[in-house]
Amino acid sequence: MEDTALCIRLLLFILLLLAAHIHHNNAEKTAGSVLLESPLFPVMEGDDVTLRCRNKMSLINLTANFYKDDVLISCSATGYMTIHSVMKSDEGLYKCNISGAGESPVSWLSVIASAVILDSPIHPVMEGDSVTLRCRKTETATDHIADFYSHGIYIGTGYNGEMTIHSVSKSDEGPLKCSISGAGDSPERWLTVTVAVILETPVLPVIEGESVTLHCRNKMATSNMAHFYKNDIFIGSSFTGNLTLQSITKSDEGRYKCNVSGGQESAQNWLDVRECPNKAIQLCSDQLPVLLYLFVRTVATILWVALLLLVLRKHHYYQDW
Repeated sequence: MEDTALCIRLLLFILLLLAAHIHHNNAEKTAGSVLLESPLFPVMEGDDVTLRCRNKMSLINLTANFYKDDVLISCSATGYMTIHSVMKSDEGLYKCNISGAGESPVSWLSVIASAVILDSPIHPVMEGDSVTLRCRKTETATDHIADFYSHGIYIGTGYNGEMTIHSVSKSDEGPLKCSISGAGDSPERWLTVTVAVILETPVLPVIEGESVTLHCRNKMATSNMAHFYKNDIFIGSSFTGNLTLQSITKSDEGRYKCNVSGGQESAQNWLDVRECPNKAIQLCSDQLPVLLYLFVRTVATILWVALLLLVLRKHHYYQDW
């Protein structure tokens, strides 16, 4: 008995050692697998900074949580986080974690304070829109005379620190900066201008058999000539900018876009086509009269048969008398 108990204890001890060894190996495999990619060098106030959290063991972008000074600041489904127009207060220790993969080492983000800041749109602007730029000192809210530059070329002076670019075009896209006498230049900000071609399609699903009109419009073009595409395949042109699809079917469902002269192209829109409701009995709007006729005829037939049976029954009744 003692020998048996001793063997059992030795076996349990060996199993515990084996489990600890396996856990240690797995920990070594996962430790350090999560990385936070951040700027290696200091960034200037006003710049946009993108952080990326990734797992060295996977090529897929995974959902990640981002922390600054151990405080949760963002959750991203793509593993990316962008700090727009970074400020000195954004300086600090950053880290991230991925569920099931662990936590990254901390990374220090260093921000260099700038005496002059250019406020410009963070998001892309549309061709034809007006854009207001504002040049200011970081330590005061007082308005100052400022000079503005695009691609390093002087474009105007704002005597209250502001300048408006009316009806922007694609040529206005690029780096902007401003300068205040005695304070210096601002960091450059990038202005993104999107092409003003829009394809208007039905927002809600359409029913088979209906007609659908696609409208391609351009805020900047003098001509309404437009070319239309479905799933990147050319389907037609229009001098009015409108294209009508007659009696659409399920096969017309797909991604649509258009372009105008000069190669400017719209974003793609999805056209959703639904089958006619109760298609099995063909209850479509253009067949309602036929269905109504069949219904009336059926009811009339039933009534006629019922009346005939009633007459025959009375006839037999009188015969019996």
